[in-house]
Amino acid sequence: MMHLRHVRPSDCDRVLTAIDEWWGGPATSSHLPHVFFSHLAPTSFVLEANDGELVGFLLGFFSQTYPDEACVHMVGVHPAFRRLGFGRRLCERFFLTAQMHGRRWVRSVSTSSGPSIAFHRALGFVAVHGVAVIDGVPVRRDYAGAGGQRVVFRRSVVHDAPAAEAGAAPAGPGAATELKEALTS
Repeated sequence: MMHLRHVRPSDCDRVLTAIDEWWGGPATSSHLPHVFFSHLAPTSFVLEANDGELVGFLLGFFSQTYPDEACVHMVGVHPAFRRLGFGRRLCERFFLTAQMHGRRWVRSVSTSSGPSIAFHRALGFVAVHGVAVIDGVPVRRDYAGAGGQRVVFRRSVVHDAPAAEAGAAPAGPGAATELKEALTS
């Protein structure tokens, strides 16, 4: 059985260690500020096994610039637990949280790696805002600094968004109730 909860400040070091182990180095963890664990806990989550082992995490926030958007900064799952639905579970919790707080859209920015693109698409994200196309995917050149191309994804989290505008499967009716029940279980 897994336990999904909000992050705590004490989770920062273990998530940083996990990033280095799961993705091979401090180049990734160096982009992860402590602010997610100390100030953005209501929109960030960890998934743990019963023995406390870190299985996955999602770090997100509500946009301060676009009041109808929430953003996934980073989501990760331990390599031994991938392709078992845990990344989806973390994202769905975030989608419900965003919806419950009046957000219509979730954005996520990713590298242009095949597995990451497939993961986002499986969750209903659509790539947007590309100025170039690489392997059939719109990418933003220099989005993460010089030479740092990224794919910008967007997904609706409300069930009344027009299909053409949403470009993704929305959260269904009763999502807020599901979130409240999940947070208390």
